[in-house]
Amino acid sequence: MQKNKLSINKIKGNLWAIAIMALCVTGYGTAAMAHDKAETLPLQTIIQAALENSPETARIMAETADARAEAFEIETPENPEFQTDATVKEDNATRGIELELEQPLRLSHFGPRGSYADALRRTASLEEKAQMLEVVHSITRAYAAYWGLQEQEHILQANVLYAKEKQKLIENAAKEGRVDVSEAAIFKAEALRLEEKLNTLRTERMMAGSSLLRMAGMKQQNFLAERPLLPETPSFADITQRAETETSVRALLESRQALAERRYAVARRDAGFPEFTPRAVLSRDFDEESTTLSLGLRVSLPVWSRNNAEMIRANAEKTMTDRSLKALDEQSFANVLAAAHERLKATRASALSYRNNILPEWEKVQRITEKKFNGGQASVFDLWQVRGNMTEVQEEEMEMILQAVDARIELESLIGQTMEIMQ
Repeated sequence: MQKNKLSINKIKGNLWAIAIMALCVTGYGTAAMAHDKAETLPLQTIIQAALENSPETARIMAETADARAEAFEIETPENPEFQTDATVKEDNATRGIELELEQPLRLSHFGPRGSYADALRRTASLEEKAQMLEVVHSITRAYAAYWGLQEQEHILQANVLYAKEKQKLIENAAKEGRVDVSEAAIFKAEALRLEEKLNTLRTERMMAGSSLLRMAGMKQQNFLAERPLLPETPSFADITQRAETETSVRALLESRQALAERRYAVARRDAGFPEFTPRAVLSRDFDEESTTLSLGLRVSLPVWSRNNAEMIRANAEKTMTDRSLKALDEQSFANVLAAAHERLKATRASALSYRNNILPEWEKVQRITEKKFNGGQASVFDLWQVRGNMTEVQEEEMEMILQAVDARIELESLIGQTMEIMQ
């Protein structure tokens, strides 16, 4: 049983050795040619399309329009009602005409409703900006994930193509007795497994790309993503200054709180004196040639309801916004900002270290090991171990790049503004 396991590891070592040469010789170039016909779509192109054409953007705009329409309804009184009656000459009746005008009003129309409407419009504007920023972030995350799948496909495709080229040589070596027949069969199975894994990965990438373009409202096409860049991180002083603008998450919470307070103020104002209707009646007697003006007032008495339902809803919303803002008080927000800023700096520094230091060192180790292997001073197991480490390092670098992108998104969400993530 142990002997068979060693044999499998040995063949895997041969396969990794081939993968090493594949990345250094023609395999990678062949893999890259498979994408030559695909168009490269920069992140900003997809974001711009999403902001202009995506269904999510249309939904956000519709919600903003609905909020503005609600604000107009809140501050605008109901239309006045006009009624006229005319009396013609009949028996002892006199000729005359009566004009009646009524204007339904609420006490909250004198002050609170206007403030409530203004707060609603301001909050709707901030909500729109926050949701648009979330659209940008959703597209950015999806784009970065697509790039990760694309890079994995490049590497795996190179390995598969080169493995196919070497499979015939191994089969011939097995016939000549230089390689065990079972080992050749295992190599063939491994090559088929890699090819199937490539097919699965390619399908996953295509589905991810289709989902991304659908989010952006773009036509479906095969495309290439650009490698994420790691721009300089703004200073904490700059971040703190940006966090004090009206687009920050704290400013949005404050706006929601102000809106809830104004809604509650309207509900309280209408609780004791809910609705009243001033009336003016103008009567004209043509026979007597006299005119009479009567003024009146119709009042809705708060007997069965004192605006209780709206008071309950407004108070619940006020409590929720108060607690949300309290949970992110000034000191807590500063600490959250500092933690997000440090995370961005750390992930960016780590990703750059992998790219500039760690990967080049392992590439050097790989070249030395290959040279020793060609000279008979290193075994295939040495190559397999180096290749395994190289693969881990490549995956770790990719993960750190994606973490750096996510860290910048987290910081942008807090300050409510975009910074360059990919170019």
